[in-house]
Parts: sequence; C-alpha cells; structure tokens
Amino acid sequence: MATVPKTVLRLGPVDDGRTLSAEAFAVADYAEPWKYERESGRLIVMPPDGPGHDRGSEPFRDYLGAYRLSHPDRVEEVVSEAWVRLDDGTDRIGDIGICLVGRRSAIKRPERVPELMYEIVSPDRESRERDYVKKRKEYRALGVLEYVIIDRMWHRATVRTAGPSGSRKRVLRPDDVYETPLLPGLAIPLREIL
Repeated sequence: MATVPKTVLRLGPVDDGRTLSAEAFAVADYAEPWKYERESGRLIVMPPDGPGHDRGSEPFRDYLGAYRLSHPDRVEEVVSEAWVRLDDGTDRIGDIGICLVGRRSAIKRPERVPELMYEIVSPDRESRERDYVKKRKEYRALGVLEYVIIDRMWHRATVRTAGPSGSRKRVLRPDDVYETPLLPGLAIPLREIL
C-alpha cells in the first residue's frame, strides 16, 4: 500500500504571529526572501536582509571561513543562519554561528548550539530589542561561549564572553580589531565593517 505524503505547510509574511509547533517550524516551506523565527510558540516574520546587513555580515563570514580553512582542528563549521532551539516554544536563527570541534560535535541542529554566535543588528526597534536583550539572554542560557552584536548604526561591536564568574562585556569601535581567545590568531579589523 502506498503512503500518501504529508502536505508541507507553506508559510509567508501573512503568517506572522501564527501559532506553530516546533515540529511544524522544522519542516515548513517558507516563502523567500523573508526570514523566520519562533517565539513563545508563535511565528515571527522578519524582513529580508538588505545591503547594510550584508556589508556587516560578509566580511565576518569571509574572515571566519578563512580561519576555519586554516584551523580545521579547531573549527568544525561556520554556519550562516545558525538555527538553535531554546525550548519547545522558541527557535532562533542567528546570522553566523561557529561550531568548534569537540564535545558538541555529534549533536545535530537545532539542538547543536554553536560556541560563538554573531548577530548583525537591523535598524528597526524590534530587531534591536531581540538582538541586544532577548537573544543575549537566550544564547547565554543555551551555553553560547561568546556572543557578538555587530551594530553598524551605532558603529560598534558588543562582545559578551562567558566565563566562570559570569559574562564579560567589551565594546569595540571602528578603529579596534575583533579577537577572541576561542579562535587564537583570528584578527578582524572593524574599520571595514562598522
């Protein structure tokens, strides 16, 4: 007996706020170019990335990708649109995630949490709140070791590194260079990004 394939849920901008299970979120077909996350069991539809977002993310991806190629023993993956599941009601898509080689390597997404997460801030108020407040708390709860917020509007990168006594915050400006003890030897000049 032939089985009838399940109908895949097609979601788009009109579905913003729709109640959605973790299972449905994982297998849905999404209208492009919008981006999608899930918070408290409801779908969040975000506008597509624009040129400003690309100018902030592409140099980071280039540097991180080159670092991965020269350090395959340290970096397992550089993931664009890094999907993580916080709980049964919340799925987030980070702009860039770095998965280090090690104890988390056998875990698959969305349960696999990158050790480093990077967000390029969009100009609207909701995006700023999500990146600076919500995702910071969520990523810390998930065990992200370093969270970097690239903010081209305010010309700064905010770096939060987890440590035994809590999170350490550094604010970098355009004349600074981004470095992290988690990726020894990496040096990203922020002048071209911020």
